[in-house]
Amino acid sequence: MDVLHYGEESVSVAIEEIGPQDWAEKVYQPDIVNTTARLYKKPGYTM
Repeated sequence: MDVLHYGEESVSVAIEEIGPQDWAEKVYQPDIVNTTARLYKKPGYTM
């Protein structure tokens, strides 16, 4: 919010618990690998 100069009303956060056994299928592939062009900070690991 500080960097973009937006107020708290402009930011949303969601948290979903994912088990370690499901990370690659439910998070890494769809949200990291398939969207690398939109990632601001890429992870320091691969799967």
